[in-house]
Amino acid sequence: MKRLTDAEQERLWEEVRKDFPGDEMMQEIHYVRLLHRRQTEGLSSRERIRFFGPPRERSRA
Repeated sequence: MKRLTDAEQERLWEEVRKDFPGDEMMQEIHYVRLLHRRQTEGLSSRERIRFFGPPRERSRA
């Protein structure tokens, strides 16, 4: 799993604020979707399944 820097996280927030001005709920949903996409870039299908699986599955990765 890739860790994002503070600057990368802020860029994501800027993007979602622009895409969904005035809608905090949609901003948060969109931010998490973008965050997960960045965190799972380059992972195999099995690794992605582990990432999104239950917590006990993540610890085995």
